[in-house]
Amino acid sequence: MKRMKKRFLAMSVCLAVLFCSLAPVQITDAASKTAKLTVRYKGKNVTFMTYRSISSSNANVKTTLNSKTYAAVKKTWGKASKTKKEDYGNNYIWKSGKTKISFYTYENGKRRGDIYIDIRNKKASLCGVKVGMSKKQALQKLRKQFGKKRVTSDKNQILVNVPPADPIVFNLKSGKVKSIMYWCS
Repeated sequence: MKRMKKRFLAMSVCLAVLFCSLAPVQITDAASKTAKLTVRYKGKNVTFMTYRSISSSNANVKTTLNSKTYAAVKKTWGKASKTKKEDYGNNYIWKSGKTKISFYTYENGKRRGDIYIDIRNKKASLCGVKVGMSKKQALQKLRKQFGKKRVTSDKNQILVNVPPADPIVFNLKSGKVKSIMYWCS
């Protein structure tokens, strides 16, 4: 009788292990704890911001400025196409065709929080999303980085809402990304 119970118990354990290994793996929609606002231009990446605690509420999201000086961005992308003198510092602009990236610094060269990104051709990408990418691919990439709660979609737009800044806007046409727009002050 004891021998029969031991065999039954061993067989039960083996079946449980077998069923657990065959069960499909569930993918969660939770975002990672950090997300980066990275622009790829001229084949090189520059990270302008890092968002921490992205999976928590809006009040708990912390923003860290990366690429703190013009010299750091210049080292990666080269000299800016245009430089404008502003009241409180300089505005550095990289422009290639219909793509324009603008970066502001104080007079001492340190970065202000201001940034303007307008991508309308395949010369650049934002957060891994390029112009011409399908809506499905773009949503997958953005939801993986920012989470399902922060990425909303309708017929003609994808919005990524990461406070305190305005949302990142991905305009769509015929199911593909047509333009990417981000502005933060």
